[in-house]
Amino acid sequence: MIQQWANLGTANGCLSAQQQDSLRHCFGVCECNFQVSLSSFILIALLMKTSAPYSFQFQAQELPQKLSQLSQQPLTGYWLFEFPGLAGTNVANQWYLGLSKGQVVFSGNQHCCWSVLFETLQRYTARLRNGDAKHAILRLEQQLMLTHPDRQASALLDLLHELNELNLLNLEEVRASLRLKMLSDFDTYVFEYAGQAKFLPSSSSDAPLPIVGFEMDALVSQAKERRVLWQKLKTLIPSMEHVPTLNAAAAKLSQLNAERKQRLEALVADNKTLSEIAVLLAQDPLEIAKFFAKLMSEGLIKLRSSPTTKGVEIFVVDDSPILLKQFESLVRSWGYCVRSFYEPMLALEALTEANPAVIFLDINMPEVTGFDLVKQIRRLPGLESIPLIMLTAEKSLSNNWRARWSGCQFMSKPLTSSEIPTFRLELRTLLTELAPLQQPTQFSGRRSEFQMETSY
Repeated sequence: MIQQWANLGTANGCLSAQQQDSLRHCFGVCECNFQVSLSSFILIALLMKTSAPYSFQFQAQELPQKLSQLSQQPLTGYWLFEFPGLAGTNVANQWYLGLSKGQVVFSGNQHCCWSVLFETLQRYTARLRNGDAKHAILRLEQQLMLTHPDRQASALLDLLHELNELNLLNLEEVRASLRLKMLSDFDTYVFEYAGQAKFLPSSSSDAPLPIVGFEMDALVSQAKERRVLWQKLKTLIPSMEHVPTLNAAAAKLSQLNAERKQRLEALVADNKTLSEIAVLLAQDPLEIAKFFAKLMSEGLIKLRSSPTTKGVEIFVVDDSPILLKQFESLVRSWGYCVRSFYEPMLALEALTEANPAVIFLDINMPEVTGFDLVKQIRRLPGLESIPLIMLTAEKSLSNNWRARWSGCQFMSKPLTSSEIPTFRLELRTLLTELAPLQQPTQFSGRRSEFQMETSY
């Protein structure tokens, strides 16, 4: 089976000989260990070019039909969906759906890259969050960063193989994680909003990241089924941003044993939203909603609105609308609130009423430079020591020195697509240090203890 699929990849021009060797090396082990047919885990590179781009507009409720129609075309590249109605909200207003020969291989708020893939795997695979796994992944990521862009597809296969060898990840977990990420994005974007779409064909400069493939029609069908379930749950679960609280009197009279009561108390003790609990338990949000709906129907749980606090806020000031849009989409996807400013003076005005955790500033802006803006920000009450990060495409020692002399940190903007993963990792590391998000307390209970039979 492995040899046949590798030969097919050669015939279609999908994989280089080097990538084929990595594929045989990786899945020779996976097929032996997990007894899973290779046909259920098709890894293909996003390299084929499409002759002409496509674009269309759609109204709310029209996108499912459009997606079904798209499945008839064996395209390779990205569909970019833009939703103007989501601008200014905490939901990213851009959605990328990656295709390879018509199969869906990626879903997210930016192009696929190795760091995005591992974020998805960690989101839905709880055992990737322990200390040993984090240390191993960090080491492997550092190795991948040093790999030439032309070899990153093969290196990624080797990396997945090593995670498998370390017993940190298996084939079914990869497949399940990517599928749940896709369905979660379908839940968010497909049914509620109007917008526009355009197809972005892949090119030889795109990093060829191997991804599991899913049929578009199957995803649309599953999304429709999930839609029905969400609508039925809405009377009990109006929003995943509500906070569950325990009805102590009802719990005392319930049939739950002492251990389960204790675990349930621990689960709701930290005032987490349902969405945060889903992340904590590495679960599908729909399954969490079904579980808590059952508890509510039994009187064990009540919901209350989440606190009105805005969360960790980040400011970014740049005269490039494209950079602002990409930065905002990326940082919001990590859970931050982002306010972007094209005009420096508007940012200064907003700072009189806001208290961001970090401010990112472009150095080279017309009229007011980033260094001039630093001086004005430092004069504002309460902002004398706020972290300031200078952004520039000019990687000069003088800019670096001036930034540090001004009490700022310095980051170089990526100039090529191959530099984006490194920039993204540096940005995420910097935000984690300067503006850490509240991390959910590790819950010691086993997930299976909280899985109850539900019928909706």
